[in-house]
Formats: sequence, C-alpha cells, structure tokens
Amino acid sequence: MKQVRTPRVATAILWMVLPRGEREFMLGDLMEQYRERRELNRIKAWFWYWGQLIRLRPLRVAAAARKPPEVGARRFTLRVDSLIHDFKYAGRFLRKSPKFTIAAAAILTLGIGSNTALFSVAHGVLLRPLPYHEPGRLVAVGGNTGKDLSLGFSNVSEPEFLDLATEISSFQQVAAYNSAELTIGDSSRARRISVMRVTANLLPMLGVNPLMGRLFNRDEGQPDGEDAIVLSHSMWQREFGADPDIIGSTISLRDVAATWATQYELPVPVVGIMPPSFRFPDAEYEAWVPLKLDTQDPHTRSFHYLNSIARLKAGTSLAAAQNEVNVLAARTTSDFPDVYASDPGYTIRIQPYLDRIVGHVSTSLYLLMGAVGFVLLMACVNVANLVLVRGEARKSEIAIRTAVGASSGRVMRQLLIENVLLVSISGLCGACLAILGLNTIRTIASKDVPRLDQIGIDGRVFVLSAAIALAFSLVFAVFPVVRDSRGNRQRLLTHGRRSCSTGRSSSVVRRLLVVVEVTFAVMLATGAGLMLRSLHNMHITDTGFRIDNVLTLPLYPPTDTYGTEQSRVALYSELTDRLNTVPGVASAGAIFRLPLASGHFDMSIDVEDYPVESTADAQLGDIQFATPGFFETLGIGIIRGRLFDTHDDADAPPVVLVSESLASTAWRGENPVGRRMRMFGWPWMEVIGVVEDVRHYGVAQDPRPAWYVPHAQGYVSAFTSPQNMTIVVQGEVDPLSLVGPVRETLNSVDPGIVVSQVRTMEDVYGAALNTERLVTVLLTIFGVLAFSLAAVGVYGLISLTVSQRTHEIGLRMALGAASSKVLRHTMGEGLVLTLAGLVFGMCGSVVLSRGIESLVFGITPTDPLTYSAVIVLLLAAAAGASWIPARRASRVDPVAALKSEA
Repeated sequence: MKQVRTPRVATAILWMVLPRGEREFMLGDLMEQYRERRELNRIKAWFWYWGQLIRLRPLRVAAAARKPPEVGARRFTLRVDSLIHDFKYAGRFLRKSPKFTIAAAAILTLGIGSNTALFSVAHGVLLRPLPYHEPGRLVAVGGNTGKDLSLGFSNVSEPEFLDLATEISSFQQVAAYNSAELTIGDSSRARRISVMRVTANLLPMLGVNPLMGRLFNRDEGQPDGEDAIVLSHSMWQREFGADPDIIGSTISLRDVAATWATQYELPVPVVGIMPPSFRFPDAEYEAWVPLKLDTQDPHTRSFHYLNSIARLKAGTSLAAAQNEVNVLAARTTSDFPDVYASDPGYTIRIQPYLDRIVGHVSTSLYLLMGAVGFVLLMACVNVANLVLVRGEARKSEIAIRTAVGASSGRVMRQLLIENVLLVSISGLCGACLAILGLNTIRTIASKDVPRLDQIGIDGRVFVLSAAIALAFSLVFAVFPVVRDSRGNRQRLLTHGRRSCSTGRSSSVVRRLLVVVEVTFAVMLATGAGLMLRSLHNMHITDTGFRIDNVLTLPLYPPTDTYGTEQSRVALYSELTDRLNTVPGVASAGAIFRLPLASGHFDMSIDVEDYPVESTADAQLGDIQFATPGFFETLGIGIIRGRLFDTHDDADAPPVVLVSESLASTAWRGENPVGRRMRMFGWPWMEVIGVVEDVRHYGVAQDPRPAWYVPHAQGYVSAFTSPQNMTIVVQGEVDPLSLVGPVRETLNSVDPGIVVSQVRTMEDVYGAALNTERLVTVLLTIFGVLAFSLAAVGVYGLISLTVSQRTHEIGLRMALGAASSKVLRHTMGEGLVLTLAGLVFGMCGSVVLSRGIESLVFGITPTDPLTYSAVIVLLLAAAAGASWIPARRASRVDPVAALKSEA
C-alpha cells in the first residue's frame, strides 16, 4: 500500500520553526488529520495543511522559542502546554474510536464500581475498628456446658459471670448484657422499643462519654437500686424532639419481655443521651437500662442468659487470657459435677469482640470479596486485551511518528495520558455505580449484617481499584512500543499495512489473557451455581410448619393488668376463642417463640424411664409454650397420640408434647406416649403425643429436640405461663386482609395490648433466608458478568485473528479450502483456549470450595451437577462467541481478500 505523505515544503518549514518539545506531536497530529481529509478530497486536504501552517504563525513561534530570559519559566510553560496538547490529542483519539472507548469504559466501570461498593461493605463490617476506646482489647467471653457443642460458645450464667469477674487476672474489667423489650408511653400510643440491659460498668468500660447527662452509677446496678434509662441519639430525636430538658425527667415504661427480668415501675428517669455514633451492640437497640445482678444470691448455674464482654489488661495477649480461663473452666467442671458433664466438661472461649459481632457473616463477605476481586481482574484483563489489540493496530502510526522525530518516551507519555483519561472516565462512572450498588445492598441486605448503617464508600478502595485498572491498561498499551525494534518500525514504513500483522509475542499474550478470563469465569460461575442450588434446596426443604396464608402478631400485654399467671392464661384463651370466630380465619393459636424468629431456650429434662444423677447428664430439649390450635394453624403434624385441647388446663394433670427427635433420643427409639418427663424440681408431665420436628433456628439447620407445654399449665409444670406470646392466624383468604379484623378483635379484648411487627409467615421465612439470598444474588450477578467478559474475550480474539488473516483465508479458499473447514478451524482455536481455561478454573474451584463448605446446603462443595452445568454453559458461550467471527471467515470472498492486500 502506498504511503501517504504530507506536503513536504510545509512540513519542512514546520520542522525548522516549531519548538523542539512541540515539534513531533504537532506534526504527528497534523499528519493524522491530513490523512483523513486526503481520503475524502486530496486538493482540499493540501490547502487545509498549508492553512494550518499559516495559522500557526511559525515565525512568531520561532522568535518566541529563541527568547533567552526566564528559561525555567519557559520550560515549565512548554511542559504545561505540552500536557494540555497531549490531553487534547487523547480526547480526540478516544472520540474517534467510539467502539473501543465505550467498550473499555463500560467494562472498567463495572469492575471499579462493583469492587468499590462491595469492598467498602466488607471493610466497614469486617475490618474497620469498633468505635470504642482501644477496641483491640475488647473480647467476647462465651461458655459451653459440654452437652451440645453444636450450640457453640454463647451465653453464661450469673455465677459463671461472677467467677470471670473475680478470678481472671487477665481481665481489667468484665461486664454483662442481655436484650429485652420495653413498652413506652400510655395505652393510647404505646410502642415497643428494643433495649439492652447492661451492668453498670459496661458503658464506662467502652470508653464512650454521653452527649448529655451521665451514665449509670454503681448503686443503679444493685438489686435494690433506682431505675434509670439512657437513650440513644436517634430515639431522643424521634420520640422527644431532641428536647435538652429530657435529662432528669421521667418516661413511662410498661414492662419487659422476659418474665424473669426486673419489672420496671412507672416512671423511670432519663439520666443520659448517647452520641449519634454510639451503637451497642448494634443499631437495633435504642436505649440502655441497668442489669441488676444479685451477687449474693445469683440465679442457678444452669440458667445461661447473659452475654459477657471483657477488656484485657494492657500488654495481655489473647492466648494468655485463654489459658487462664481454661484453668477456670476445668476447676468449675470439677467443683460442680451435678451441673456440668465431665466429658468434655464446661469450656470457655474468648475471642475479639469484633469477631463475635461479625463472625456469622464473615464467611459470606469474604466469599463476595473474592468474587468481586475476580470481576475486577477480569475487567482489567479484558481491557488489557482491547488495549493490546488497539496498540497493534496503531503500530504503523507510532512508527511514522517516531520517524518524524518523536522519542519513545514521548510516545509512551501520550499512551499513558490516553489511558489515564480512559480510566478517569471509567472511575467517575464507577463511583456513581458504587454509590448505587451500596444503596442497593443496604436496601436488600438482612438486618443480620452488622454495622451496615454506618458504611460509606471507601475512597482508598476506589483509588486502589482505579490504580489496578490503570496499571493493567498501561502495561499492555506500551507493550507494542517496547517490543518493536527500530528495524520493525522501518519495515512498517516501507511495507505498509500488511506488515502490521500481529507479532507472535502479542498473540501469545492475548491468548494467555483469554485463558485467564475463562479461568476466573469458571470459578465465579461455580460459586454462583453452588449458592443457587443451596438456596433452591432451602426453598424446597420441609421446615415442619406451614408458611402460606399465616399471619403472625407478637403481643405485649401490660404488666399491671396481666401480672399474674392466671390472668395471662385467661387472656390468651379468650383471644384465641374470639379469633377463631372472625370471618376468614380458619384457625388461630399462640406460641411463646415463633419458629425462625427467635433463639434457642434449651432446658434439662428428667425422663422417668431413664433417670440421671444430675442435670449434667440430663437430656436437653428446647421448651415451648403453646395454646390449643397452634399446631393446626402452623400445620405441624401429629405422629402419634393427640394434641392439646381446652381440657389441658391448670386443674388437669400436667401433659406435654415432644418432637420426633426428642422422642428418639430421650426414649431411645421407644414410643414415649403415656410415659412421663419433667423439669428438675417440677411435677411429672405425661407425654400425650409426638409431633413432627420443626426447623426452628434456620432453614439450613437441622431440627433440634423440642417439647411443648400447654400455656394454661406452664406455671404449674414448667415455671411460667409467658406474658408475651405470638398469635398465629391461618386465613382462608389473603392473611394481610385479616390484619384489620384481627386488630379489632384484640382491641375489643384489651386496647392496652401492644402489637409489634405484624408479618406473614412468608415474610418471616423470607427474612430467615435474607443473607443467603443476598449472597446468591450478588454471586449470580458476578457470575453472569464473568461469563459475559469471557465470551467477549473469546469473541474479540477470534474476530481479530480473522481480520488479520483475511488474506491468508482468502488464499486458502482460492486454493480449494472448503468453507466448513475454515469454520471448524477458526472455531477450534477459541474452543481450545476455553478448554484450557476450564481445566484451570475447575482446579481452582475445587481448591476454593473448601472455603464455602459452611455456606452450601443439601449439596457438597464439589457438586458434580453444578460443575457439569458450568462446563456446558461456558462451552456453549465460547462456541457462540467463536462462531460469529468464524462464520464471517468462512464467507470471505477470495478475490476481494486478495485484492485488498495487493
């Protein structure tokens, strides 16, 4: 192909008079524009070029260049002018290559935006220090009685807490806390708030000063101490309009949720307001009240209801403190054999308090961090491939610019500026995408994700993501410049376009990049497939209870009206009787702790046929209090025996229902109906039936042994008949349409009853799967992105190969090669690279699958069906991406291909 030259005389004049620092780039820019105009009209292009020479005023430029004074200032001005010119040229280049610019910017935007959003979440939840004084010294202290290690290390009893506070020298302070709910306001506008009951030393131990007022004093933490309340900043603003005079005034507190907790008397004084940033343990809790422990007469050791937090002494390591509590645990097991089983015995574990808060979501977040990191790397690899292809296409241009005097450094600087501009555009779009993504995550994320309300875009993550993208694009942009020798440039100038075919090194690099993309895509798609299958398994798993057409209403009757056990029994008996007469209601009942919405409440039981010497050797069972009609409403089936009825009241012989798993363990597979069991120290209860197991603590968790006591008999046979219960109503119609009639019925019984968080059972079920759903949705999005990027990479490589080998393909077809053979050969190149990536990706997936073992349900981390589906889908995507350019290759006109290269 004949080389296009600019008008020689005009070029020579410009070469002589232009400043040295500006010469090569101005000439290169003029040459490029001249070539474009010459293709349209040679004469107009010639006049345009001379017109540019006149407008540049070369004599004035030359005179200015020869001025001797202020050399430093002149050099600075030339550098600034040169940079401005470089950025203008880069902008024109990107504008003249819209397909390349849009594709590269879109890919980088996805990578930078998603990476910034998710890493900001992970950093804010997992890595950001807690907002307390010296948070690294705060540790959570949990115990386990040794009876059931599946419960993990959680709460401690009052005697165990007192032992920790007095006998562990590694602790500077030890505090305890326990959640509760309060009803504030009068009956006309009563509302429930979540509060934390804390020992008097807990808030000072955290090292946070109140915004107004004071914290609890020592006397308020005593059993006979005065009542007090500290409000959160948000509650102070919402409920009291940020009134500064609230300090010292009183508010009405109606009751607490737990029947064994301290009953607050009206009124309770407000002693302090916490600062806006303070949250303990998370934003759900709006106030703090004193936890009044009787150190002289604490609750029994088997009543584990306290959370414990300690501050290590300065210079004390976590390992040293763990060794000391191990000694205490061994001594406690030995001193109280009737409470703790000897094997493995009572155990205590301490861990950083941050780990206690975020431990249940850390695996999911680390998985998502790895996935979004892969997405960013795939985006960078894809853009690197685009830049590399673009650089190959510009070798002729770069050679010409070098021939007219541009140094390699200047060329590289121009490439750097082009990529900086491209990444800057992508970064701005990525920042907008990150803000949108973070808001979306906040909206759909589960309340179980801690500290989510305090998370914002992390600027460091954004800068790092953009820097990685810039580094990838820059390295592969300058690769052709560094690789090509002076001789290669001379050959380009001499032989023209046909010599611009891709070098072997560039071809190998691009193929390696495609293999890397496919590898990452396989790993991401496999993780997404495993989570999708797990979520599907959770949805089809039998929970043991009905989910559709059920309405749930947690009730909080006022303590002053229902302070006695008999009044509570009468209340729930009347409520369920009236609800069963409401039109559209199929059945109604009440339960103490709703499945999937509350924690465990295990109690030791004594089985008459298999006596034990102490509670340490007793069977554990999750106690529940239920009214007649509850099992029919939630569809919990009866396996043998009968369910509760209205005759099972306080005057009747105590009865109990047991779950299938408790029946098989406590009675060793025998039929328990007609036999007896009890709580230690309480009357014997006759087992009247065996009901189906319920997945109470989570869809993915196995059912635990449980036993059900009639609410009407609870205070006779099982220490209490709870005041706060959850009403469940099965509707013959849409359950939400029953909210109004059910509320009217409740108000007709007692308008002072507070109803909190009315939800359908489907909402409860959905909330229980919220975290799994979030992880699955995000992983699926990343997997789709990975598939798309891999397909684009394969398509781009094969398409470039076809365009560069058009002459060769035309020659082969002219010599008799069949179109089908050309199609198979071209597609085969893309499929071979895909297979290589599949092999590496599968190996990587197997290695990484160990890290997500705790997240999958119903399958193994190496599930063959998931892996097979990923292989088939990726091969299909790669085949489709290869077929499009391969089909174009098979339809090449041999004559046109040979003429175009003549």
